[in-house]
Amino acid sequence: MTMRMFNLCSFIICLCVLATSASAKPIDPHNPPDGRFADDWGVIYLAGQKVGYMHATMTREGDVILSDTTTVMRLGRVDQPIKIKLIEKAKETLAGKPISFESLQDLSMHQSMVKGRIENGKVYITNSQFGVDLKNEYKFPEGAILKSWAMFREGLLRGLKPGTTYENKLYEPSMRVDGIIKAKTIVGDIETIEIHNVKTKGQRVTVEMMTPLGSMTMLSWVNPDGGVLKASFPAPGMGNMDIIMSTAAVALTDFIPPEIFMTSTIKAGQRIDTDAAGQITYRLKRKNSDVDLGEFPSTGMQRVTGVTPDAVEITVTRQSHSPQSASPEKLGKDQLRDFLGSNLMINSSDPQIITLATKAAAGESNPFKLGDKLRVFVTDYIEEKNLSVGFATAREVCRTKEGDCSEHAVLLAALGRVHNIPSRVAVGLAYVPLFGRQNDIFGYHMWTQFYLDGRWIDFDAALRETDCSPTRITFATSSLKTAGGADISLPLIAKIGGIDLDIIKINPRLK
Repeated sequence: MTMRMFNLCSFIICLCVLATSASAKPIDPHNPPDGRFADDWGVIYLAGQKVGYMHATMTREGDVILSDTTTVMRLGRVDQPIKIKLIEKAKETLAGKPISFESLQDLSMHQSMVKGRIENGKVYITNSQFGVDLKNEYKFPEGAILKSWAMFREGLLRGLKPGTTYENKLYEPSMRVDGIIKAKTIVGDIETIEIHNVKTKGQRVTVEMMTPLGSMTMLSWVNPDGGVLKASFPAPGMGNMDIIMSTAAVALTDFIPPEIFMTSTIKAGQRIDTDAAGQITYRLKRKNSDVDLGEFPSTGMQRVTGVTPDAVEITVTRQSHSPQSASPEKLGKDQLRDFLGSNLMINSSDPQIITLATKAAAGESNPFKLGDKLRVFVTDYIEEKNLSVGFATAREVCRTKEGDCSEHAVLLAALGRVHNIPSRVAVGLAYVPLFGRQNDIFGYHMWTQFYLDGRWIDFDAALRETDCSPTRITFATSSLKTAGGADISLPLIAKIGGIDLDIIKINPRLK
């Protein structure tokens, strides 16, 4: 159970690369110099502590621009720090038309590569892990640009007159592979900022990313030529994340990983007997007016029972694991298609996963008993239960037998799909009586839901629960068809540092 650093870092890269050139020389957006014309280093700070660095370059080779950004960070998670290295490359024309891109993500010994090629109005994407390639193609959104040279070039063309506002359509596959992310840029006034303990002047530029799940904002301060001096945006529960431009020598000096899990939990306020609880009503309250509580989904266990401008009440009830005479109207085949197919994260077509699923079932055909067998199998199969994995696919977990809540969730969902059980993952908060150095807290968690008897039934392999207790709150659910987890986790990451939780009532389970 941990906040997914994979998702946070994908978002960091998506925003940071918008700010890649701090070159002291003016750059002609129509005719940049031949060779490398931008070579910039930045120090990354989280809550005031140095956690890593970013190195970004832009190079002209003939009629194309090559962009290359490397980000390295170390972040603490209880007693298991996670090392993160992200390398992003892009190839574009001088006019900013996208040609290709690639991204290498190295998260604590787990590597994945995404390559994309844009041709004839389509984008062809190859995801590679463990020597296995998964290929997909999508319609490339008309007028979309990449977040590297094209975005920087747009800023040069628009200029820095205060009040200038414009919008770009970004194609960012780490957040959405089948559509655009809107980026609205607003040029502000010149302000005094501090760079490495020295006060200087920089013009404020705001970039708002309008994703399908809400807006995310980055502030930056630029020099007169549009080169970024400093970029800053909130890392919920951990203060701000800042990128300050520097020399290579400063950027590469050592840094200390801060603890990020313990600052992103919510106190329960009391001890909960998870075995005895049958129904719990919660109140989630926003700490200030800037926090958007948003909408909470209704699931087999959860329903919203009250809403005010500053709070929402949610009742979570333990589910029956037997057929119900009053089951809700069943979903049709079209509605369930995404929950049955293999995708990048839930690789149910992988031969080794199919073999595991057959072994786990042991010939069981009763859907509820099968769900339990699959849950128990995954709980026992993942031998190395730790927080050192970023966000592994079911294929990876199948081979490494390692991970935390998300790894348990995606592997269990994959085994379910092999047996033609519609499966999805849920993300939210779950209660634990003791974790690290804190007692009675709610923290980030992911688990699995199977569609049985016309209902979504919760199964939690990480917390060893088939008959799941009501000590969890669902913020979102997903088939994980179109993204690697950012689409489902970012809403929670954006809220967790800005809400408080009260337990209104606990009803005992029925005997």
